[in-house]
Amino acid sequence: MARPRKTEHNKEIILAKGIDLLCEQGYNGTGLKQILDAVQVPKGSFYHYFESKEVYAAQVIDLYIERLLSAFDNYVKYATDRPLDVIKQLYQWMVLDFQRKQCKEGCLLGNLAAEIGGSSELCQEALVRAYNQWQQRFVPLLIEGQDAGEVRQDIPADLLAEIFWNAWEGSILRMKVTESTVTIERTLTVLLDKLFRP
Repeated sequence: MARPRKTEHNKEIILAKGIDLLCEQGYNGTGLKQILDAVQVPKGSFYHYFESKEVYAAQVIDLYIERLLSAFDNYVKYATDRPLDVIKQLYQWMVLDFQRKQCKEGCLLGNLAAEIGGSSELCQEALVRAYNQWQQRFVPLLIEGQDAGEVRQDIPADLLAEIFWNAWEGSILRMKVTESTVTIERTLTVLLDKLFRP
């Protein structure tokens, strides 16, 4: 197998750092100089890979969802629990990650959607694409739960997934304000143990 070229590796490093910085500080709070200083590459190198900060942010979104879905797929591949329990365990793991980061970061997708989702068409397209990719993974678990009689069938699985996403992202915003995961944990419990049940 051919080794990745150094330039490709540098681009990935710049994008990966963008996940951290944009999660922590947002789009407007993160300057190009800060990104470049963090990865120790000259400004010219940045513009070799990205036409603009907006293009960069859109590609950061793509990498973020790619990593998230890879972790999701790896977990689901070996999971033996029932669908709702799999979902619960995945999201409880994310809650623990929020706690580890002292509730400062939240979800990159939700953060950017709130900050620039309406002002950057390119980032908006990347956010919609990310959501659609997530839903393609999430909906089959809910359908499996419906087929097993574990998830209510009077609401289509894709609408349940949308409700889940909206409640989850809203809870993350609340978490950042209160610096506590209590709201997220309550939301997960109500959704998965009450509202999604038959």
